[in-house]
Amino acid sequence: MLLDVALTWKELPGRDLSQSIVVIADILRATTVITAALSNGAVAIYPQDSDENARACYNRLAAAGVPVLICGEKEGFKRPGYDLGNSPLEFTSNAVSGKTLVHLTTNGTRALVAASAARRVVILSFHNLSAVTRALQIDKNEVQAFLFTVSGKEGRFCLEDTVCLGGAIAGLLEPPGHDYEITDAARAAVDLYYLYKDQLLNMVQQCEHGRYLQQIGLGDDLPACVQVDTTAIIPLMLNGVIQALASPEP
Repeated sequence: MLLDVALTWKELPGRDLSQSIVVIADILRATTVITAALSNGAVAIYPQDSDENARACYNRLAAAGVPVLICGEKEGFKRPGYDLGNSPLEFTSNAVSGKTLVHLTTNGTRALVAASAARRVVILSFHNLSAVTRALQIDKNEVQAFLFTVSGKEGRFCLEDTVCLGGAIAGLLEPPGHDYEITDAARAAVDLYYLYKDQLLNMVQQCEHGRYLQQIGLGDDLPACVQVDTTAIIPLMLNGVIQALASPEP
């Protein structure tokens, strides 16, 4: 079993993902939002890679009578005409319980669409770090590789996603005696996790996208994005639709 890290989601097109489980993190903020929304009662989430596709998906679901919200951001701010933006503070039970969401972001949802050919796609945040690790331990005999994918900022490498992915990989490597093959990129992610795991808030405040969110007045999102193990919900994407899977018991 191979543990690998794609340092940007733009590595995914062209790769054979049919025998891989892809684990995607976009800590600031898409995968944090997805985890929060499903934990607060959202029924399903349809990630999108363009405004045109998002509006078409929303219109199709609404025409079928599905209670649906269209959500997402552009340059960090809620898109005009959308119901919600991309702040985890917005996705409360009052806002999303019983609703289906169409979700478009600059990085995270595009990464999810790019990974859609994988055997399964698992959505990771700090909120469900331990839950995802437990689930992957169970799934490890079903596939050839776990490919942990950094969403990044506009397709570039970013620190915060790598640290979170490193936390999941670190969990798989404990206790000693594992039989995983680990790439240098995965090892680097683990090392970064151990470097920052006790200072996550400071890490996201200092990283590139965290500084940007603070500059545009969205700094209150940062503490919400680094809460660890608040839920056992695992967002799982199959056939382009994300739904909640409860974590196995520890």
